[in-house]
Amino acid sequence: MDQDNAPLVGGESKPWWASKTIIGAGIGLAGFGLAAAGYQIDAATQSVLIDQTTAFVSAAAALAGTVMVIVGRIAATKTIGKR
Repeated sequence: MDQDNAPLVGGESKPWWASKTIIGAGIGLAGFGLAAAGYQIDAATQSVLIDQTTAFVSAAAALAGTVMVIVGRIAATKTIGKR
């Protein structure tokens, strides 16, 4: 692995959309839009929304990975075995 593509922390990487920073920025942007429309979301509610959205994204990614594994095995044309 070259240095430009090396993971930064813990030897693992994650997709950009699974980042709490990106999720928080999106919720903050939504909060800004709602505030401009006359609605108010306090910091505590934003924190809860970030946590819940992060949990949802993690669950959706796990479900998608599981489905990909099952579909991949069904669609496979070769059996699994020793070489």
